[in-house]
Amino acid sequence: MSFYGPKDKIELRLMFEHLAALQKLLKKSNVPCYFADNLIAVHRNMTFLYDEKFMSAFSAAKGKDDAEDEAKLWRLHTLAWCGHAALNAPGDFVECGVYKGLYSAMLTDYLDWGEIDRRFYLYDTFAGLPEDWSSTGERESVNVFYDWEGTYENVCQRFARFPNVDVIKGVVPDIFAERAPTKIALLHLDLNAAQAEIAALDVLASRLSHGAIVLMDDYGRREQLALAEALTGWWQEHDHHILELPTGQGMVTINAAKLQS
Repeated sequence: MSFYGPKDKIELRLMFEHLAALQKLLKKSNVPCYFADNLIAVHRNMTFLYDEKFMSAFSAAKGKDDAEDEAKLWRLHTLAWCGHAALNAPGDFVECGVYKGLYSAMLTDYLDWGEIDRRFYLYDTFAGLPEDWSSTGERESVNVFYDWEGTYENVCQRFARFPNVDVIKGVVPDIFAERAPTKIALLHLDLNAAQAEIAALDVLASRLSHGAIVLMDDYGRREQLALAEALTGWWQEHDHHILELPTGQGMVTINAAKLQS
């Protein structure tokens, strides 16, 4: 069960025990429920579980026996929906914060990306958060928990079968000056750093198409409150409002006239 909360180990263990007991009781009563990624949903249809194309793409993208990947199922479904909807707007797809490519691997498979006449730009340092665009706390919460050895090479290999996927190693937003699309239909922000995500929006906002979708992976997660506050302020200044989702993500659909006024 992929949950976190109290820092005290005894309290954390008690929380897990209570959650496990509740989940067991619900399943025993044949009540549909979802317990993962700090999200509990009870008596929901969860129709995405029966979407064969999505579940196939998810299964192919996730690591074998990787509980963290498994826990992100609902978040990945949200991205799949956003990606499909973004095909109605002109432009390419952009992901800022790739790590091992779980999200983008699912989406390229789900959308049959090799058959689509668009590019998918994947940006990451592939070495952790840089000092220039993150706080000490953000770096401490990210860099030590990720294994970066060989990640860039593995991601390049992972997407080698797609001639229209560009894996770009560099610091966001600096790397945009070297290589970036002129028109964007989908922007997925997952940098875990408020300053970097705001800077990315500053650079890319004028390139977002009318009807484009921006999905922010960590917007609703309590440990990312500073990120949420920064993003909320930026979008309000640009006359847009974020829809906070139960998955911890935040979503905005673009009105180009308002954004670029």
